[in-house]
Amino acid sequence: MTNFRDKLKEIRASEAERARQRIPLTDHQLGLDQPAERYLAARGDLVKELERLMNEFIAESPMFEVGHGFFEGKYVLSLSYDEPLLEEGRGMRKHFTRINFLLDPCAADGRFSITTKLTICDRDLPKGYIEGSLGNDSDLAAFQKFGEEQMLRFASDYFAARLHHSQAVPTTG
Repeated sequence: MTNFRDKLKEIRASEAERARQRIPLTDHQLGLDQPAERYLAARGDLVKELERLMNEFIAESPMFEVGHGFFEGKYVLSLSYDEPLLEEGRGMRKHFTRINFLLDPCAADGRFSITTKLTICDRDLPKGYIEGSLGNDSDLAAFQKFGEEQMLRFASDYFAARLHHSQAVPTTG
């Protein structure tokens, strides 16, 4: 019977030596130079950036939830909340607030677009839209800037609406 631990050490040492002798693979050999893979990776990075922005918003307003899904053939990243509010003369109601980022499927040539839908306290705001190429660095920067601008627009409108609702004081008759 052999000593198992000694065999493991021997295997590990020989593998470490083989790894030192390996020639690193190129992007082409790994398939990373293909445009489609680059576009999908860029889109994935964009989704991560949008999620980061949403999570920072949640740090300020923790009752919101991030959602992922599909709608009309588009990938949707959403931030939403059904907010209970007491309204004078109407009693307790829920107001729906959300921002949806609808990401179009990535075209073979890198064309891509994002549409945002915003609803603040059941009131739909004008949509936002941007298009460009995931293969173009300036377009990628524009997509990220658009995401941040839309999140700031959402935050401004949401917190202004909350301030309006919190200042409304019921009158007694």
